Amino acid sequence: MKIAVIGIGKLGQRHLNVWSQLEGVEIVGIVARDQSKLQEVAGRYGTTAYTSFQDLLAETAVDVIDICTPTDTHVEFVKLAAEANKHIICEKPLALTSVEAEEMIHTCEQNKVQLLVGHTLRFFPEYENAKAQIEKGAIGRPGVIRMSRGVPYPTNDRQWYTDENRSGGLFLDLGIHEFEWIQATFGDVQRLMAKHVKHTEPTGKSIEYGLVTLRIADGTIVQVELSWAETKFRSSFEITGNKGMITYNYDDSNPVTLDIHEEESQVTLPKSMLRRDPYVRQMEHFIQCLTGKTDSVVTAADALQAIRIAEAARKSAEEGQPVTLSKGGNEK
Repeated sequence: MKIAVIGIGKLGQRHLNVWSQLEGVEIVGIVARDQSKLQEVAGRYGTTAYTSFQDLLAETAVDVIDICTPTDTHVEFVKLAAEANKHIICEKPLALTSVEAEEMIHTCEQNKVQLLVGHTLRFFPEYENAKAQIEKGAIGRPGVIRMSRGVPYPTNDRQWYTDENRSGGLFLDLGIHEFEWIQATFGDVQRLMAKHVKHTEPTGKSIEYGLVTLRIADGTIVQVELSWAETKFRSSFEITGNKGMITYNYDDSNPVTLDIHEEESQVTLPKSMLRRDPYVRQMEHFIQCLTGKTDSVVTAADALQAIRIAEAARKSAEEGQPVTLSKGGNEK
């Protein structure tokens, strides 16, 4: 399978690294604007560098376009790829708005190409296992759910994340992880209320915090805490039902530290020693989808619903009022 990657930022290079490890995959090109960085990355993966998506399409027999660019560019690249009859993998969020996402899905359907969205959280074992346990009734009827996700405020080289016109802001870019998983695990969101706090200190340092309370159609209550105010990554969940509870905290999954006697050095072993990289699992799953061996665990429609929840959260925070969504996540 011939793959081309658009974008060579953090996620683009992570995707390239995964594709380079998988059998039966050939990276036939990468597209980016930064000429010096582009040539270096292309050389590292033994592929051809392009500054034009049109040149890539004209000069390669690519099968799949993997889009790892800022969110506001997704709609353009997805439509161009679909109209060129190429299957598509697109990083989350699928689009900046639900209207754009609908247009993208329609274009892909018209051209009969697959649109796979990189909601990688589904491939993290903690979240995958929790979803499976809930679905088989291990905790009984879900009641109150608490979830959190926090990262440092985006640095200078990633400032586009803080521009809502480019990334969608905190609720869309960071919250999309939980929103998609919640919808897939517990069902349609009926109503939500959100708060959003932004603060800039005299030194220029900024932080953002969001809190979203969602009511699921079956009565389950979910509270999601989002933060661009951390010193390091963190995530957790506490899922309660009338028969039990499932909990997870990233900070409790500490790496193994090996202290060697009579030596000053200390060796820290990686957290994921005994588990496979979720990005590898995701890409292997996508290959199965693209070759017709299975259906995607995350549909484009799922990705669209998550965007609608994020939009409702932003509206609620701006207006200071609850927002009611109809069945399927559409705002009334």
